[in-house]
Amino acid sequence: MKNILITYFIILALGFASMLTHNHYLANIAGFISAVGFMIIFFKDRPDPSTLSEAEIKQAAKMRTYWYIVFATGLVFSLIFGSFWNSEMGNMAS
Repeated sequence: MKNILITYFIILALGFASMLTHNHYLANIAGFISAVGFMIIFFKDRPDPSTLSEAEIKQAAKMRTYWYIVFATGLVFSLIFGSFWNSEMGNMAS
C-alpha cells in the first residue's frame, strides 16, 4: 500500500505542477510513468491460484485494481495537461 501511495503522490504532484506551471512536459512524465506501470501490472506473472488462499486472491485483485486507478489518473493528467495543452506539437492550444 505504501508503494501505491508514493506512486499516486508523484503522479498527482506532476499533474498539478503541470497545471500550475503550464509546463506540459511534467504531465507527459506522469503519463510515461503510468504507461510503463500499466504494462508492468498487466503483464506481471501471477502465482498459481491453486497455491493461494481465497483471501490472498481477493487481496491481490484489490491491489491490482488500486494500481489501475493510480495509473489511469496519470494517463488522464497526461492527456489533459500534456497533449491537449501542448502548443508545440499538435497545436491544440494557442
